[in-house]
Amino acid sequence: MVRDEQDLMYGLDEFKFNGKSWGFIEEDSFDWGGQEGEVTEIRAAQKKGYPVKIIPKSNGTIKPAFDLIQLSYENLAATMGGTVKKTGEKATGWTAPSKLVQVTGEAVIDTDSGQRITIPNCMVSAYIGGNLNLTSVSKIKCKLSIAEPADGSAPFTIEDRPADAGAEG
Repeated sequence: MVRDEQDLMYGLDEFKFNGKSWGFIEEDSFDWGGQEGEVTEIRAAQKKGYPVKIIPKSNGTIKPAFDLIQLSYENLAATMGGTVKKTGEKATGWTAPSKLVQVTGEAVIDTDSGQRITIPNCMVSAYIGGNLNLTSVSKIKCKLSIAEPADGSAPFTIEDRPADAGAEG
């Protein structure tokens, strides 16, 4: 996959969680949820304008959010826990969890512009939202909370997509 020649990043091609593609995500619903880093400003009574020292407290963060509109029973279980009911090999339903569930793992986001975002350690918070009508669809509203990986590596990376990763890769 060739990266955008102007170094722009755009378009959600595929979202995978723990190695499994989740399917359709509603157009225009993916939001980075970025938040600026925190600083402490030290001010002196004698200096009326700007702080005399700025101490960084934390880096900027992301908390991606999106609406998953492919509500397969497997996606319901993958995002919110619970169990998939099967008749033979065919999924025929989903049962919501009765206890607290923590869905954690690795998220990989491929862009149309040729980048791959890898988040090695995140937790999915999800619930069913949207509407039951004929002008829109129900959706699983998802938010990823990013935690530092146990090995101390980066919380996320943005790299060129591998050459063999196409729309299906």
